[in-house]
Amino acid sequence: MIEHYPVVVERESNGTFTAWVAGLPGVYAAADTSAAAKRGIRSALAAHLDALTALGQDVKPHADLLVLRHDARARTRRERLRFVGPAALMGKKTTAAKAEAARRNGRKGGRPTERPKLPSQA
Repeated sequence: MIEHYPVVVERESNGTFTAWVAGLPGVYAAADTSAAAKRGIRSALAAHLDALTALGQDVKPHADLLVLRHDARARTRRERLRFVGPAALMGKKTTAAKAEAARRNGRKGGRPTERPKLPSQA
């Protein structure tokens, strides 16, 4: 089974980098470079998972991955700061054909729209 763990890598005011796993307190790493912090958090998470497995405990992070997107062009405060999911961060977009099919099926737009009847069908 594949598990995903949200990791945050931050640059501190003194120039060092820290990395931590959201939802797993105590799993963190600090280093002089971002790459070293990423290597460190990978090692720290692996050691944490190995220790919990040895103790017979199940690991479930207690965090959801959400990101607030800021759009300065939006008119209202609610539109300016909007939660987006991981798919939006990865650049996943719905194709026009898929969106049209979803509208026809009654999703994303309420009721399906009536298709105009062709003269031969009337």
